[in-house]
Amino acid sequence: MEVLLNCGTSFIYHAVLVCSTIQPPVDNPVIPMDDPTLDILLAAIGNPTRRRILRKLVKETHYPLQLSKELSVSQQSIMKHLKVLEESDLVSSIFVDSDSGPPRKWYVATKRFTLVIDLSPELFNEELRFHEKEEAIEAESDSQSLINAENLRQKLGEFMAHMETMSMRLGELSRERDEILSRKEYVMHYANDIIDTLCEDYDERKVLRYIVAEDDITLESMSEVLDMRESEIERIMKNLERKGLLMLTR
Repeated sequence: MEVLLNCGTSFIYHAVLVCSTIQPPVDNPVIPMDDPTLDILLAAIGNPTRRRILRKLVKETHYPLQLSKELSVSQQSIMKHLKVLEESDLVSSIFVDSDSGPPRKWYVATKRFTLVIDLSPELFNEELRFHEKEEAIEAESDSQSLINAENLRQKLGEFMAHMETMSMRLGELSRERDEILSRKEYVMHYANDIIDTLCEDYDERKVLRYIVAEDDITLESMSEVLDMRESEIERIMKNLERKGLLMLTR
């Protein structure tokens, strides 16, 4: 079933209604919001101490006593937080021999993902993407060049310049995204005013707002997000079609 939003003589929205989730063609697919992974990650990183631990681990591996001293948190508490992070697959642990005693358990950050939540009076969006691991950079075959201190300083300087360039680019992309979101919110504000004028029924407004704002226009996704039965959504869409607000093709 196809859905066309009828706006007089032109159609400004088109989507295909199917009973399965449509994934956008991207390299790192968006995780469906009904996937429990999102809740697990939010619960894990929602604690400020666990975020402080992750900031340490992304720089270098640490063992619990080391984290306890650096963060001024009891070792018992650190162990509890590390257990949550490990169960959430955000960190992993390995045992390393120690010169001063039994093997130590070291922790390292493992997960690669981006989590974005947009919230405003006009829109709500949550997006979780996992990133594939990049191929490791091969070390130079000439071992003599690696032990040359001057060469290493030069390499470090090159990496610092490269990091600065990438950070600037990421900042530009973030600002561009903010501008697009601001424009989207502006458009949604006036679209909602129009929907309020055209639809007196609450459920009709819900369905029409979803069709206007969302990309995943499936009966399954609409039923989940709007907390409505698929049969009820189909009935409402037929009413909207009779009112000339939607055109359904089968």
